[in-house]
Amino acid sequence: MALPLKPPIEPQLARGKPDLPLGEEWAYEPKYDGFRAIAFVDGDEVVLQSRGSKPLGRYFPELAFPSGRYILDGEIIIDGPVDGSGDQQDFGALQQRIHPAESRIKMLAEQTPARYIAFDLLAVDDELIIDQPLSHRRARLEALALDGIALTPLSRDPDDCEEW
Repeated sequence: MALPLKPPIEPQLARGKPDLPLGEEWAYEPKYDGFRAIAFVDGDEVVLQSRGSKPLGRYFPELAFPSGRYILDGEIIIDGPVDGSGDQQDFGALQQRIHPAESRIKMLAEQTPARYIAFDLLAVDDELIIDQPLSHRRARLEALALDGIALTPLSRDPDDCEEW
């Protein structure tokens, strides 16, 4: 890979707060019940790295990333039933994917497919943008328009976040 960052890299982690911080400098995103994953994409080659710097790609063969040269920060989730509890991801099904048997992983990939939700862009082509403000990185992420990759909702209005 010839990207400006190479795995492993340590992701920034969110910290819990009893109340939402307020002010124009804040942006809000939902929290997902999944596996944090950094996607290094160089052409058709993809390396998925866990929060703990472990490779994840073999466990999620159904995840497809458009060809290009970029690094995303996001979450791998498996959608669960929407039952009104606010729990819309199936973390138990996700945990079952970390299994030594390739045949089991393949079967589960078909039965309970995972998807990747991006919330940050760290680099594009040879340009490292990790030190740019979030507003700049988010605009660049949206401009990439990566087919098949969902973007997390983002709002600067705390009232929009009640359901999150």
